[in-house]
Amino acid sequence: MASRATRILVIGKRADVLERGVAALNAQGHSAVGTLSASPDTEFHAGDFDLITLGGGVDAATRARLHARFKEQNKDVMVLDVYAPIASQQIAWALRRSSVEGELGSAFSVTEADDAFVARATIERACTLRLDIYSYPGGALEPKVTRVVDTSVTQGTHEFRIEEELAREGFMAVLTLNGEEHHLHRLQQHPG
Repeated sequence: MASRATRILVIGKRADVLERGVAALNAQGHSAVGTLSASPDTEFHAGDFDLITLGGGVDAATRARLHARFKEQNKDVMVLDVYAPIASQQIAWALRRSSVEGELGSAFSVTEADDAFVARATIERACTLRLDIYSYPGGALEPKVTRVVDTSVTQGTHEFRIEEELAREGFMAVLTLNGEEHHLHRLQQHPG
C-alpha cells in the first residue's frame, strides 16, 4: 500500500525563496503549496495540511497569530518556524520527529546583557550543541555563518556569550542539537 504524500503549506515573504522551497518539497514526493499572503489563515484551512511552515521573514506578531489560528483550525497540524538556509533539514527532522523520543531542547532565547548578548538554551537530554549566527553583510543574498560554539552539553540550562557586534549585525541565531534539531531566534529584520 502506497503512503499518502505529506501535505505541506509553505508561508513566506520572498517569492524566489518560496518557489525554490515548494519545488524542492514537491521533488521529494511531498504535496506542497506556497503563499506570500498576509492572511494565509483565511485563505487556507489547517485541516487540509499535515505540516505548515512559517518562513524566517514572517514577523513575530504574525507568527504568533498564525500558530494560534492554525492550531484552532486543526489541533493535530504541525506548525514549524523555518529559516530558508536550513529549512529542508528542519522539515525532514519535523516529519520524522514523531518516531524519536521528544525534543532535545525545550527553550532557546537570546537577550541583551551589559556588553554582549547571551544565548540561553534549556536542554532535556545530553547532546551536542552548535550555535551559529547568520548575517547578511552589505545586503548579501546568501548568509554569512559565524560559529559561536560547538560542544557537548548535559541536561539543564546553558548560557553562551555572543559578542555585541555579532549579535547586532546578525539576522538569525540558529541552535542545532545533535546535528538535526534546530531552534531559531530572530535577531533583526533582514535588510533584503
